[in-house]
Amino acid sequence: MSYQFEISIIIPCRNEAAHIAACLDAVLGFDLPGGAFEVLILDGISSDSTREIIKSYALKHPFIRLLDNPAKIVPTAMNIGIKAARGKYIVRLDAHSEYPRSYVKDCLALLEKTGAANAGGRFVTIPNGSGPWAVPVAEVTAHRFGVGAGAFRVGTKPGFVDTVPFGAFRREVFDQVGFYDERLTRNQDNEFNDRLRKAGYKIAFDPEIKIFYKNQATLSGLLHQGFYTSMWNVYTLRLHPYTYKWRRFIPALFVAYLLSIPVVYELTALVQGYLLPAIIYVCIVLTVAFNMQQKLALKARIALAFVNYHLVYGTGTLIGVVNIISGRWKNYLGKPL
Repeated sequence: MSYQFEISIIIPCRNEAAHIAACLDAVLGFDLPGGAFEVLILDGISSDSTREIIKSYALKHPFIRLLDNPAKIVPTAMNIGIKAARGKYIVRLDAHSEYPRSYVKDCLALLEKTGAANAGGRFVTIPNGSGPWAVPVAEVTAHRFGVGAGAFRVGTKPGFVDTVPFGAFRREVFDQVGFYDERLTRNQDNEFNDRLRKAGYKIAFDPEIKIFYKNQATLSGLLHQGFYTSMWNVYTLRLHPYTYKWRRFIPALFVAYLLSIPVVYELTALVQGYLLPAIIYVCIVLTVAFNMQQKLALKARIALAFVNYHLVYGTGTLIGVVNIISGRWKNYLGKPL
């Protein structure tokens, strides 16, 4: 198959007026051969000024195209973009993130060096703004105790992994394993990468390739994100059992344990011993938060962010299980949040 471009950069977005210009400036600064790439921006019918900003860039740079994503969710955006792409490689970017000049070139070099089907680097979480919760959110989502041991967040060694953020793909893999599952409002990246690995492909990771990711700016934003991500872990597992990762369900077990404490208290006098896991958890939270190089008030907010995030994440999983049992989960499939 012949391709018109070497690289097709795909950017799903919706109401990203605060970030899309910085993202496109980064794209225009990439160290790539002139004329060798196209940029497809899939907009989920934004209600802010996102579309006007994109159009202003497209007027100056004909290789930037704005495409509509009426379904307003990422998997449909990716599928529309991939089908419209004319490049040999597909590189997905996130409008919330910042990228070094060599990002795309380094990802493609990693693809060629390893023979992988997908390649990427490490999330470096940076505060989103200067609000009181920007730093706590960044600290929690960059720490092993906050988000687990995924290589793309905390990994320090290159190699083959189970997933990478966003990704740089060989175009033909989509013809061979299919496109993104448009039922998955969340977790579509994890499912697609698990499907790649299930089909025998490899995913390459190099921590020297960095994505500077701006997570939520507020605690409420983080909790909203965590709740729905954990709920979608359950729905994704129901649709695709091969996506199971035990670490995603630890918070749910902890929340279930906390809910059982009043019952145990009523049934036995051994409640002091039963409280030991909760006491250990509090000690770990305080140790992790107060060992960070931050001011005391900020350390306290970081500790609160850890606790709230874990509790909400676990609760989302349990509600997801309830929705599976009741059948309500089907109402969420393919719907924007």
